Amino acid sequence: MEKITIIDQWDDTFFEKFISFRNLIHRQIPSSFVEKKSDYTKFFAADSVFRKDYLWKAIMVENDKNVVAKAILCWRPGHSIGNLGFIDFINELSLVQKLQNAVEEEAIRVGLNEIKTPVDLNFFNKYRIRCEGGGEPFFGEPIYPNYYHDIFKSLDYGVVGSWDTYQVPKIVTAINFIKRRKKFETKNKESLTNVTVRCLDMSKWETELEIVYKLFNTSFSAMPEFESVTLDQFRLLYGDFKYLINPLLSYIIELDGIPVGFNINYVDPLKILKSVEGKDLNIVQKSLLLGKLRLNRGPLLVAYVGSIKGPNGEEVKGIQYKTSKRLWKWSLMNEKILVCYQSKDSPSRRSWDANSLKVYAQYVLYGKKLK
Repeated sequence: MEKITIIDQWDDTFFEKFISFRNLIHRQIPSSFVEKKSDYTKFFAADSVFRKDYLWKAIMVENDKNVVAKAILCWRPGHSIGNLGFIDFINELSLVQKLQNAVEEEAIRVGLNEIKTPVDLNFFNKYRIRCEGGGEPFFGEPIYPNYYHDIFKSLDYGVVGSWDTYQVPKIVTAINFIKRRKKFETKNKESLTNVTVRCLDMSKWETELEIVYKLFNTSFSAMPEFESVTLDQFRLLYGDFKYLINPLLSYIIELDGIPVGFNINYVDPLKILKSVEGKDLNIVQKSLLLGKLRLNRGPLLVAYVGSIKGPNGEEVKGIQYKTSKRLWKWSLMNEKILVCYQSKDSPSRRSWDANSLKVYAQYVLYGKKLK
């Protein structure tokens, strides 16, 4: 016997089933962590900082009292595109079709004419899905079971965006960088004098996060997937990065003292965090964990790169060069370098020798027009 439940207000019983099914589906994915109720209340509880800006419908399909598919459709009031995220389902098209039918009916009812998936609430939280193949998973990747791709295509979703993570060979990159540095410095010596790079000041985390927030919004606002968030929402989404980021590896770029760019990088904490998953750590254990994260020499993840135009409206020369100059020296101590989630026209590609880039993982975003 099949049952479809749809809610738009927080319900403990519903979300307990919802989360339990998600953890069941993801139990074999090495980069997935067990989710808890608090991972959802921050988005969907009545007092959530997202509540006034997003409407949502959570949909769950059960077959013989077992959950077989679930998702949450989110959208901004007055917008015509909805984000279908927090989505999971078993590998049985006929049952997933029930979920899709309910999603489309609700979407059309509230005035949406397009759906993108998987997008968990919005652009800043999590979007896209990793394609099959590639290198070992790393922390934060949007990974789902491989059969999801076939299901999405069978439900008439098409690819509306694509990205890749690529690996940069350390030695070849170092040699090429030294050669390019001399040429760049000769041609742009004057333009570099007013551009400075500084490390993130972790003692002023809230202030630094606000700077990154402003730069992040300006840098990525032209992306078709972009959706703005408030500063309070941004803080909620990225607050934990305070403990993952090594300040020596993440930078704010300034022109005459005014922030014009950022480069947020961290060493993959997946193995370290997995070793303490589910454990209730005391103060000493938390301090030791932070120490391990700071001394970590695993894969270096070049995660977020952005810049804005200078006062004259032109691109500020030297941003990519100066950050790369710092980063490649540190990267020699790490296991490998992964430049994450790059679109084909990403400006950060200019920091590396294109001929030496090796695709490590690929990702897509699916979309569907509604009738």
